[in-house]
Amino acid sequence: MDGAFPATYLWNEVRDRGWHEAATLVGLSISGPYAHKDLLHERDIEGQVRLFSDPKNGVAEAYGIDMNLDGMAGITEPRPAVFLLDSDRTVEYAWVGQEWPDFPDYDAVEAKL
Repeated sequence: MDGAFPATYLWNEVRDRGWHEAATLVGLSISGPYAHKDLLHERDIEGQVRLFSDPKNGVAEAYGIDMNLDGMAGITEPRPAVFLLDSDRTVEYAWVGQEWPDFPDYDAVEAKL
């Protein structure tokens, strides 16, 4: 969720590494569009990254990256994940966190970029 420390830490890494200048970045979370706008503005990458809202977690479920929230039956959230796609939308690299919070190996992602 936008505003939580994992999102702040992740997007600070993206900004500091300049990934938004090397690739088209798209993000997805259960947060709403206004929270996305605030997050991107605060990270100073507004207009350089596209974030989408998935409040019912449907996209996360379709990609198999949903997990139960603190063991609560029927309530899920997306696990942190990174997918790098080429121009044909073929997945060239994938990382999916096993728990929350979990962070990708930023150097490995950058090497694939």
